[in-house]
Amino acid sequence: MENLVIDVFKRSPEELKKNSSGRLRKSGYIPGVVYGLKSEPLNIKVESKTFKDLVKGKGISGHIFDLHLKDTGKAKKISVLLKDFQKEPISREFTHLDFIRIKMEQEVTITVPILLENEDKSIGIKEEGGVIQHSLREIEISCLPKDIPENIIVDVIDLKIGDVVRVSDLIVGESIKVLSNLEEVVVSMSYATELKEEEEVVTEETTEEEPELIKKEKPEKVEKEEKVEKEEKE
Repeated sequence: MENLVIDVFKRSPEELKKNSSGRLRKSGYIPGVVYGLKSEPLNIKVESKTFKDLVKGKGISGHIFDLHLKDTGKAKKISVLLKDFQKEPISREFTHLDFIRIKMEQEVTITVPILLENEDKSIGIKEEGGVIQHSLREIEISCLPKDIPENIIVDVIDLKIGDVVRVSDLIVGESIKVLSNLEEVVVSMSYATELKEEEEVVTEETTEEEPELIKKEKPEKVEKEEKVEKEEKE
């Protein structure tokens, strides 16, 4: 997978002050930080449009970014992974980026997405009237940065009613170690009626538990006061 190259800039002391991130975003930048490999954290900013154009149509998880630090005299390249990011809930604009430094000769641990292929063509759906349950949508792996897959593909075209695909069934490269629980279910095929019954059971169990949550015993002090009040009336 090809590295994604982008220019970044070091944030000034003024841009690190309280409430400065909002002003930075309004000026067209995304604040971020680079950390890891026992080096001092580096506070950076990235042009928002440039970053969005770079990752458009790509799953940003698992990609190696080559950050070119532009305002330190000679441009410095830092190889990183996007460890975390935040987005504005409504506009879905990036509001912060967390990058972690990597060495190309050292293995990294990362989470990659699981995608389904031929879902609408699967035997269980087309011929048996079943429904697919995609239970696990990402797995944790360990490998060299150059071997990081953009995603893990599961072809479900032959999936029939009752079939289950577990983590142990996933096809990954020989250089990749799967760290997730191998027995965990990734995808399964079942009758639509079975899925509905399972949902109804969950709803019934929740309803039955509600009265127990509402019911509370009276404190001992309150009970004594009520007893005294009753005796006085008599």
